[in-house]
Amino acid sequence: MALYDGQIDDFNVIFRKLAKYWKVFPISILFFVSLGVIYNKLAEPIYEIGAKVVVHERQRNIADPTSFLPGSELFSGRNTFHNSLLTLQARPLLEKVLNKLNFSVMYYEEKLLYNENLYTSSPFEVIIDKNHLQMTNVVFNVEVLSASEFVLSAKNEECMLYDFQKERNDREVANFEMSQKFNFGKTIESEYFKFTVLLKEGVALEEVSANDYFFDVKGKTQLVGELKEQLTIEPANVDGTVVNVLLKSNNARMGIDFLEQYVVTIIEDNLDRKNYIAHTTIDFIDNQLSQVFDSLNLAEKSLQEFRTQKQVIDVGMKASQIYDNLNALMAEKEEKESHLQYLEFLNSNFNKDDDFTDYSLTILSDLNNQVLNDLLNEYVDLVGRKRHLIENRQDKSPQLRELNFQTNNLKKTILVNLQYAVEAARIELQRTNGKVASLNSELNRLPETQRNLVTYERNFNLNDATYTYLMEKRSEAQIAKASNLPDYEVFDFPAIEDQASPNTTRNLVLAVFLALILPTFLILIYEAYFEKTSDVDDFKSTFNMFSLGQIYHHSGDAMKIFGEDQGITAESFRKLRTNLGFHGWSDKKRGKIIMLTSTLPGEGKTFCSYNLAFSIAKSGKKTILLDFDLRKGDLTEKYYTRNGHAGISELLSGQAEYGDIKKDTAKNGLTILPSGPLPPNPSELIDSEENRVFLKRLKEEYDYIIVDTAPVTVTSESIFLAGLADLVMIVLRVNYTLKKDFRRTLDEMEGKFGQKVSVILNGMKMSRSSYYQYASYYSRSKDKK
Repeated sequence: MALYDGQIDDFNVIFRKLAKYWKVFPISILFFVSLGVIYNKLAEPIYEIGAKVVVHERQRNIADPTSFLPGSELFSGRNTFHNSLLTLQARPLLEKVLNKLNFSVMYYEEKLLYNENLYTSSPFEVIIDKNHLQMTNVVFNVEVLSASEFVLSAKNEECMLYDFQKERNDREVANFEMSQKFNFGKTIESEYFKFTVLLKEGVALEEVSANDYFFDVKGKTQLVGELKEQLTIEPANVDGTVVNVLLKSNNARMGIDFLEQYVVTIIEDNLDRKNYIAHTTIDFIDNQLSQVFDSLNLAEKSLQEFRTQKQVIDVGMKASQIYDNLNALMAEKEEKESHLQYLEFLNSNFNKDDDFTDYSLTILSDLNNQVLNDLLNEYVDLVGRKRHLIENRQDKSPQLRELNFQTNNLKKTILVNLQYAVEAARIELQRTNGKVASLNSELNRLPETQRNLVTYERNFNLNDATYTYLMEKRSEAQIAKASNLPDYEVFDFPAIEDQASPNTTRNLVLAVFLALILPTFLILIYEAYFEKTSDVDDFKSTFNMFSLGQIYHHSGDAMKIFGEDQGITAESFRKLRTNLGFHGWSDKKRGKIIMLTSTLPGEGKTFCSYNLAFSIAKSGKKTILLDFDLRKGDLTEKYYTRNGHAGISELLSGQAEYGDIKKDTAKNGLTILPSGPLPPNPSELIDSEENRVFLKRLKEEYDYIIVDTAPVTVTSESIFLAGLADLVMIVLRVNYTLKKDFRRTLDEMEGKFGQKVSVILNGMKMSRSSYYQYASYYSRSKDKK
């Protein structure tokens, strides 16, 4: 985007303002960079510990590498990358990790800018009694006195008592305060806490006694909340299924220990969840086996006793055929009864359990109904997502309401399918029972001995087949459990990845930025409220006008600037004199009144009045200089010695005649009229008819009348004299007069006197290169002469 000329000019103005104070910036940079270096050395280090975990996705109806193994159908279901990201941040998972770590007591040492987390490097150890209430949200200060004694002190307005057994806050304690001496190794007990402080072996008592140590007790709820803020789970990339697990910790060893247990726990927890179905299936089968085993022993014993008593070796061909058919039907009947029992068990539990209990999961592999199996798996997935949201305290989440709606609809569909399945199983069982009854009727027509033998053998074989079937299913569940793999795999083990804070590079860059922006801001504020005109360009851009002349700074005698023709200050007055010739004088040839004033004292108004009058007089013009600063009279004091002569105040008050004050006042071709003694009424004398007559007389006698007056902001006399003058010159001393003050003066004078107001810039400084050029020019001109 292109910049307008006005914008470029604004930038130039700002740049010139800042350039005046260029020395401030290197000092500021050195100061702020030094602060940045000191802060980087003294600030609390925060480490970023990271690990990478691969998530193995499993979608329904997609073949799994272990699906060829018996019992692998026990783990049908889904594991998506998105669900895993939610699961890995669950509060119950963090609680399981904390159960393996000792983070209940945190130790600190007081440093200059922070409290250092000592973790395992504390010189003492606190063993808390978790069967007793413990005070949290309070800092216990430990002052080591000797190898056996220490002072324990604490103070806080609001403390909390935590119950480690119930894992919740018990009550609040207000205005707690204590300070008492104790012995190391002795139990410290009160209504609010119970613990023992042990001094570790090998610690240097002199060093420990000189430092400030303290500890605090944290409940599991508080620790989980802090860890959830410090833990970040995010995808490592867009397309992959690798998860970055990041933890920010003020102790590197503590962070690594936590992440190591964290990645181990997520794998163990995932395997426990996946193996739960196998565990419950095996438990169910073991319960059935114990019952079948007793029946099998009893049937075997009865068969042996019958054969011994009846001395029966075998049955006839007909009986054997009936027996085989009956055995097959009884096995089929047993299987169908078991299947019906499973369906009824599932239907009963599913009806009364909104969240589909884990006991219902044990029979998923025995449904022999792919549609129903898929519906149940989908239901399990929805319930798991609901539990995750509830565990993370998102009870009012719109996502939870949507999951409740989906779950209720899916539950209705499952119940309908279950009822159909139960009815179908009952019909099949009735058909099998009819076939068994037919064979039993045929078997009853056999001789009694053969018939009884068949009965004993049938009972034995039936129990034996049931036992064998259950053992086969148990073996399948054990094989599936043994071959099961977790959905998570550690890709990169926990390690320190970076120091998150203090960021040395960022802090140094910020220090440099502040070193530049803060002085800039202060300079601009200073310039806005205390800004002074620095040069001609600054004057033009600020007040949108040109100066009638620029007077260069002169450090010597103000009355001797014309002592050498090549003087730069003298040349600036000559140039001002020339510029007066281009001023619109309304065709006046004589009697031009030029009044010089300023905003404040000290701007060089009198210096400019005298040397301008001297320069005009030197050009051959008849010139008179009037000291109309009747109150102070700097012109009279600095450039004229009265020697008892009267002045303007006496003339206007009628105490002297014009001839008396004019006598012997001519000096170097310039007539100077002093101010005279301080009158009691200077304003009335200047604003009088006598003064008007006096100035009118001077206009007839002189070509130029230079009037030196008091500053505008000091007295009102300058306003009256400006009305009588033909040209009003306001002297502005660069790098001295505040712009806001000069703006008020200029607005007032221009508002009253319009175009006859002009400005002289006094105290200008010439650059070194310009000075050399000027000196070289006049040097060559002198040589030519």
